[in-house]
Formats: sequence, C-alpha cells, structure tokens
Amino acid sequence: MQKQWHLKSRPKLEPSLDNFELVHAPIPKLESGKALVKVLYLGVAPVMLRYMRNETDFEQTLEIGDLMPGRGVGQVIASGCKDLPVGAFVQARLGWQEYALIDGNQNPRPFVLEHTDLPLSHGISTLALSGFTSLVGLREIGLVKPDDRVLVSGAAGGVGSQVAMIAKALGVKKITGIAGGPRKCQIMTDVLGYDQALDYKTDNLSTQIDEAFPEGIDVFFDNVGGALLDTVLARLRRRARIVICGGISEYLLPPEQKHKFAHIQNLGRQDAKMEAFFIYDYQSHFSSYAEELADWIRAGLIRPLEDISQGIETLPQALIDLYAGQNQGVRMARVGVPE
Repeated sequence: MQKQWHLKSRPKLEPSLDNFELVHAPIPKLESGKALVKVLYLGVAPVMLRYMRNETDFEQTLEIGDLMPGRGVGQVIASGCKDLPVGAFVQARLGWQEYALIDGNQNPRPFVLEHTDLPLSHGISTLALSGFTSLVGLREIGLVKPDDRVLVSGAAGGVGSQVAMIAKALGVKKITGIAGGPRKCQIMTDVLGYDQALDYKTDNLSTQIDEAFPEGIDVFFDNVGGALLDTVLARLRRRARIVICGGISEYLLPPEQKHKFAHIQNLGRQDAKMEAFFIYDYQSHFSSYAEELADWIRAGLIRPLEDISQGIETLPQALIDLYAGQNQGVRMARVGVPE
C-alpha cells in the first residue's frame, strides 16, 4: 500500500488543510508501455490552486476525490517503456503519492534527469521548470543585455530565487529584486545574487523603486502582477521589456477585486513590450537548458535555494505556506529515498 493525497473540497480563497485527504491505496501494477516510479521529491507551485478550483483550460478536470496533481522527481523501479529504463531518475507529473505509473508519451512528457552528479532535488528546481522558466523569461522573452536595468518581483520565490544568478550567468551586471520582509531581502543579497533588495512590506515601495531606478527600468521579470505591475508600467525606459511569469498577488482575489491598470498606455508611449509565455511550448529545448544550467551550477554561478520539508504528509502545508509567502526558494517535499 502507499499514501496518496486526494482533493477533499475546493478552496474558496487560499488552500487550507481541510481541502486535502490522506488515503491509502494499492501500489499500481506495471502495464505495457509504462513505467512504475518510486516518488522521491514532489514540488508545489502557485498554479496548483487553479487546478484545485478548476480554473485552467489546459488541464483535465480535477474532481472531488481525485489524486492531487503535481510534478516530481522519481526513480524508475519497473518498466515496460524503452525510454524510461529501470534505475533512471525522471522528472514527470507523478501526483501526490509515493508510487506512480507513468506513460512515456503523456503530455507534458516525462524527461530523464541526465545530471545525476548533482542533487536530485535540483530536478524540481534549477534543472526543471523553475530554472527553465527563469532562463526562457530572461533570454527569450526579456532579451536581457549586460547593461539593462533589471527588476524582479517575487524575487525570493521558486522562480525569482533563480533569476538573479541566471541573469548574472547571462552577463547582466546589476539586478534588483523585490520581496517581503528583512529576512528575505537579506537572503536575496547574501545568497541569491541580487545586488539590491526592495522590501514591499514597507509603505514606500514606489519611492524605493524610484531611488533604485532613477532613469527607469529596462526589464521587469514579474511574478506578482496587480498593483506592483502597474507601478512598474509607470517607470519604463524606452523599449523596455516586461516578462509576465506569474501574478500571485491576485490568485486569491475574486474578479471584481483585481487591479484596474492606470499605466498600461505607457507601453505604447515607450515603445515597450509586455509578453507572457507557457514554458511547455519550449519542451523540445528542456535537455539543452538542463545542460547549460547544470554547467553553471558546477561552475558555482548558480547555487539553488531549495525549501524542503520531510515526508509526503507535509505537502498540504507546503502549498499553504507558498501562498502565505513563507517559502524561501523552491518549495518541495522529500517523499522517498532512492533504491
């Protein structure tokens, strides 16, 4: 038998422990063309609340009583799939459980972790979607250049904690981040590679941004959205680029409470652009991204910050902590150990 987390009820606003149910279920039996995976790590991400509410149009419906979805790192312990051999470590949609039966052709496709000299937990952080998202957002969408004036919101979160180090590896000379509270701001400058940290929990964030960017902002990597995005829109330099990665400040708000933008027209005035992206559109490049990021880790240019709790039982609280802003780096739970 194995442990699984199922959706017990839908959140009204932020998730709570009452929304989840821990159950025992049989370990799945191997099927032709599939692989049985022992789950080692499971990550949590802001988008999971939208899954729980059925607010996405790119995922199948999550019904009450269904297994909680989630990406993770696991070890193949039995296989009927040539692309997923026994012993391989894989990153895939495994769900909140201790063992998963996966299909090598499922969408998005699982991928084998090739850089096993590095910690396997990196398969949730830098060598997976958080790192890939940071790299794509900066290089493909933000088109960063060495002398750009770069600002990042949610800079101590799962993606934001990767952005400064990846930006520096791409040649950016100076980068400023925004987070909440003095402890996170200290981590940003001491650990995460930010040259300057702005604390949004103070009541003068606009003034802090003006002082940090007296000539305006070239690139804004946004994980927060809402009023903060509007504040930055008013402070763009000519041909600035805004990378829309997330909007966690508004995920819990009903539509009528979402921010009404006052400065959106500044995009036109400054010949600037604002662009979102879907990381799975870049799936064919995941292997090359992982190769590049792994080399930067080995060279000491990237030092992944991972917030790891112990045990599958900790997953609901890990997701709750994410919305409370209590994570530092990429949030995940360690579920098992390799065989």
